[in-house]
Amino acid sequence: MLRVFISGFACRHDLPVDRLDDVQLAVETLLVEEPEGEGELVLEITAAAGGLTLHLAGLRNQGVKAALLATDPFQPGEDCLLDVRVLLDSLVDGYRVLDVPAGLFALEMDMRAS
Repeated sequence: MLRVFISGFACRHDLPVDRLDDVQLAVETLLVEEPEGEGELVLEITAAAGGLTLHLAGLRNQGVKAALLATDPFQPGEDCLLDVRVLLDSLVDGYRVLDVPAGLFALEMDMRAS
């Protein structure tokens, strides 16, 4: 369902297929690290000048958050096995970690259309 939503939005905004693949992989990379069945995740996509901005809220994995904010080399841990920072750096044009109440966080990702 998520792929259909992202694909439909990308098609309406002329996002090339390779960039669409990057968007989908970026979101899926974050979702694979989330605990199953806990809470609600909300994905918002908005068209920005020359690209898209994705806002993924309701993220819980504090290991992923720490990895995204870290400046030191990645050290895999039980709560974060993938170096999501390296993956996102290669897939999106920029991202920001946003704190939200109740120990959750959100991630905003920017993608240029070309």
